[in-house]
Amino acid sequence: MHIVIRNPYPEKGSHHVGNKLALANIRERLALHFDLDAALKSQLMGAVYQVHITLPYTRAPQPTRPHAPAHSG
Repeated sequence: MHIVIRNPYPEKGSHHVGNKLALANIRERLALHFDLDAALKSQLMGAVYQVHITLPYTRAPQPTRPHAPAHSG
């Protein structure tokens, strides 16, 4: 699954150090949960800042239904 987020980025912008820390924290959480199956890439594209997150797609196991009791008689 791919998630792409784009935001305007001012050319003479006010880049905050906290932004890189937040991205590093998200990368670490993805790695802890998905190991090498997830990725986060960020890039500045002119006046747009883009973050691209790739996650593995897996189906959740379906819950098993309890069997109805056997009727006797």
